Amino acid sequence: KNSTRTANINMDDQEIDSHHKAFAIIPKVGGTLSIIGCILILRDVSLKIKEHKTIPLTTKMMTLITVANLFLGFWENFLSTWMVPRDSLAFMASGNGTTCNLQAFISIFMYMIVETAYTMLSALYYITVASKDWTTQKTQSWTVLFTFLVLPIIIGLGTAVPLLVTQQYNFDGVYSCNIATYPLDCYHNDDIPCERAPHAVHIRDWLYMYVFVCFAVIIIFLSMLLCNVKKQNAELAKHSEYYLQSIRGEGKNSNSVVFQSLRYLIAFFIPNLALIFWAVSDNDSLVIQYLYVILWPLFGALNSLVYFRLRYLNEQKNSPEATWTSLIGKTLAIPALIGRSTGDETLPPLISSLIDEDDLYSPLFEDEIATGSISNYSPLPEFL
Repeated sequence: KNSTRTANINMDDQEIDSHHKAFAIIPKVGGTLSIIGCILILRDVSLKIKEHKTIPLTTKMMTLITVANLFLGFWENFLSTWMVPRDSLAFMASGNGTTCNLQAFISIFMYMIVETAYTMLSALYYITVASKDWTTQKTQSWTVLFTFLVLPIIIGLGTAVPLLVTQQYNFDGVYSCNIATYPLDCYHNDDIPCERAPHAVHIRDWLYMYVFVCFAVIIIFLSMLLCNVKKQNAELAKHSEYYLQSIRGEGKNSNSVVFQSLRYLIAFFIPNLALIFWAVSDNDSLVIQYLYVILWPLFGALNSLVYFRLRYLNEQKNSPEATWTSLIGKTLAIPALIGRSTGDETLPPLISSLIDEDDLYSPLFEDEIATGSISNYSPLPEFL
């Protein structure tokens, strides 16, 4: 909806300038945090590869999502109005038509990857837990790899390329180029003819419908997953404590694992809900617009917080006397922080020393324990 993106009619020039400045600057902060978080996750995965650890399919999908979030954080949120054409009303606009198209193309491409990959990931987790014959070997087949890793990229390109060809990318009135009419208010004002993208509003509506479908699919699979886990836990309760220890290392309550999964879901929903509220709002609510520019750029940052949270808490539990800088250094495998905090420069930040029992039995961190099925544990996976 374009009318929500213009703070124009009832404000004087000073008020307009102050809001436009805020809309241009605030996303850079969130974008920077997301860029840092994504780089840390990718570095973590690369360290595991260097240690010759097998990367499960779930972590490969996580890497795909992180790369997409990294591009979103930089091109859309950090660069923000710097990519917008100079003749627009955007504060600090320094770009042209080409940079605008580039920013919008990358934003739509990467956003579609994130939405699709998250949706497929929810399905994958249900299959891994519910299906007893879903083995590690099956996840390495070309069909599975294409479905879960290549298909999101194809859907992203299939959306972004036609929009580029049909000139649907223009300044959206807040801080970046996106699917929008040009001039911005031409769709809602009959006195202003649309020079480009006269149907951009309808195209955005279809895009939001796709997002809602993704939401629905994720919620459905999450509900099915929770029911399946509840059923499995009830069955496991009939077995001896020895059996529980043999498959889990110790008989831990799976509630903590469920909460960890929900944290990833919340990290996914918060930015998306801010986007949806901003898109469907029927009034020029500055509150909604500010929520959008604050929360939407945090996609990658929120994801990284959940990614490293469990490892940080495990390090804190194992070293209660350690300083917070030392804990961060161990969590992120940063030797400088570990040595500076402990006075021991010989402590190696090996990934293997940073993963404890909870991590090893999570599809996000596991090293494909033994051969056979990757669903040989019953608690709910820790990434969704």
